[in-house]
Amino acid sequence: MKLFVDANALVGGLVSEGNESLLLDLGRLGVCELVANEYIREEVRDVLARPHIGLSRTEQEAALAVVSRRVTILEDPPSSAVIAARGRIPDDDDLPILIGFEHSGCDYLVTGDRRLRERVARAVTTRTAIERVLSEAESD
Repeated sequence: MKLFVDANALVGGLVSEGNESLLLDLGRLGVCELVANEYIREEVRDVLARPHIGLSRTEQEAALAVVSRRVTILEDPPSSAVIAARGRIPDDDDLPILIGFEHSGCDYLVTGDRRLRERVARAVTTRTAIERVLSEAESD
C-alpha cells in the first residue's frame, strides 16, 4: 500500500510516540510505502525549526534524514495544476498536497487536517491508515 503522508503526520512521527511514529516504522519495515513531495518536505523542515518544537539544529537535521530514508520524495506538481485546482479546498496552501496526492498514484492521503479529510475522498487519519495497512498485510 502506498500512502501520501502530509507534513503534520510526518512531524508527529518525528517528535513524539504514537500512531505517527508507528506509521514511520511500518514504512521503514517495508510494510507500506510512504510518499510525500518537496512541498511537504519543506513544510516539515519549517515546522521542525520552530522554537516551540525544541529541537537543536543537529536534531532537526537528524529528523530530516529520517524522512529522507523512510519517505519517497516526489517532485512538486506543476504550478499550472495547482492554480487550476483553486477553490476545490478551503486553504490554497494545501493545494500542492492535494494535487501531489492525486498525481502520486497513492492509495490514501494520510493527514491530521480535518478539512482535507472532509473534502478528499481517500484522505484518512494516521490511525485509519495503520488499520488498513495492517489489514492488507494480514491478508497477504
